[in-house]
Amino acid sequence: MPASTGPHAVVPLAAAVAAEGVAAGDPGRPERGGDVAGRGLPEIRAAVAAALAVVTGLPADDVPWDTGLTALGVTSLEIGRICARLGDALGRPVPISQIYRQRTAAGLAEWIHATDGRPHAAPGEGTEAGDDTRAPLSPTQTFMFMKHVFKPDDLSLHSVRCWRIEGRPDRAALAAAVEYLHRRHRYLSAEYLFQEQPYVRPADLPAPPLGAFLADTEEEAKDVLARELAKPFRLVRGDVWRPVFVAVRQAHVTLFGYAVHHVAFDGGSSEVLAHDLSAAYNAYAEGRTPGLEPAPGPREVAEALEAHLPYVDLDAQREYWRRTINGMTPLEYPGGAEAPRGTPCRMIDLPLPAGLADGVRGLAQRHGVSPFAVYLSAYGQGMAELIGEHDFGVGTPVNRRGNSVLSRAAGCLIDILPLRPRTDPDASPAASIAATAGAVAEAFSAQDLSISEIAGLQLKTESTDRNRMFQTMFVLQDNGLGELALKGLPSQFFRPRYPGVSGEVHAEVWPAAGTHGRLVIGYHPDRTSGAFCTRLAEAMLDRLSGYLA
Repeated sequence: MPASTGPHAVVPLAAAVAAEGVAAGDPGRPERGGDVAGRGLPEIRAAVAAALAVVTGLPADDVPWDTGLTALGVTSLEIGRICARLGDALGRPVPISQIYRQRTAAGLAEWIHATDGRPHAAPGEGTEAGDDTRAPLSPTQTFMFMKHVFKPDDLSLHSVRCWRIEGRPDRAALAAAVEYLHRRHRYLSAEYLFQEQPYVRPADLPAPPLGAFLADTEEEAKDVLARELAKPFRLVRGDVWRPVFVAVRQAHVTLFGYAVHHVAFDGGSSEVLAHDLSAAYNAYAEGRTPGLEPAPGPREVAEALEAHLPYVDLDAQREYWRRTINGMTPLEYPGGAEAPRGTPCRMIDLPLPAGLADGVRGLAQRHGVSPFAVYLSAYGQGMAELIGEHDFGVGTPVNRRGNSVLSRAAGCLIDILPLRPRTDPDASPAASIAATAGAVAEAFSAQDLSISEIAGLQLKTESTDRNRMFQTMFVLQDNGLGELALKGLPSQFFRPRYPGVSGEVHAEVWPAAGTHGRLVIGYHPDRTSGAFCTRLAEAMLDRLSGYLA
């Protein structure tokens, strides 16, 4: 996932590679001057090569040092893993934003060398794993919590994950595994409170009961699961998540899923919770106690989220956002709304054409950009074509799991960035992809400011009930889906019906969901219509097909 502006003419593919970098002389690129206390450059290059080798599968002695990392097929999630491995190897933070800023493995190694020896606190230093001490919420969590306080029945921050299980799980083992998960990941077993500022306090609260239901058919079971997972939470009482399973009478099949308030969960938590739930279930089913190492607690996570800040130039990032977020055009949807105010969200769900996801990955590598940039380019061109305006904002989540403490945690470890790709619907595929990739790279290299601080940099305008930075969200769901590995019970992840969405138009690409992947657009029918969102989905898929032709 990346952001910046770029040309709207035909651009050579080499320019697309350069577009994902940041110009020399940028305040985030340190100048080498004199000796720097710390390791020598050869040692640092060896650590960079080793991290890239583990994450990408490239031989450590054959790293292409001057090729953009996205040109190697490195995704935003893998960039977080590279930072975590480098942090462990070097004993110092490596911010995710610096990989976007430095672009190449050589540039990253030079930057680490230039900043080595800078004082910092190690992630989680002085905090025991699983520490139950109260902890501050991140700015993103604070926004989510305050939205819940004022709209406790709002469903737009429900996160849901579901699996189809062949067979019948051991109900007692599953209930015990739920209890274990509740105690292990303290964001799940916590109260969310306000005293001068919002905070989270792990509490000795009982685990949510495992909802158990029976349905005649699998379709009826999906309806029951969706209904139960869409019930509101009460964060101040520690009502944070809900597990449910539905047995199907007419088939030896069980549907299992959980809903978690977004304040305690993100896409990166899917793999963590699925792994831990599977390990706990298998242990209890065999009469054993799970032997997993303690998970990071809220205070350890809060400290780890700030460990990289001595290594970033926040003033330069503020200047970037001041230049970027003001003056965008609010979206006006042709045809207007299809339902009165307060109508629940609705969904458009289309399969991706066979081979499209693989084609996009190959195209991205040839252009030297990320798959996210290709998908976002097509989405932006499709939207611009339909609304007759190209200078609008697009919100997207960014991964904060840049060290090993955060990679093991279940919690809300994301932020939202407002991208301004200025996508020209008449640009050639190469030009549109390059411009979008440049916009993404610039925004992702300035990702260390929270969305709330970025919002505070907007110029004052007339009051509105709409988000002035963006009204549409775009998400590439390339997180691991989370394999539920219950012994003797084959299972498959399926994308459930969402209880709500946060943006007026919320688009998600699931490249690995089902045989061909899915394009899902959730929308607020009191803002726009299903007819418009269907045309938007079709326009995006048409653009992608044209890119690959």
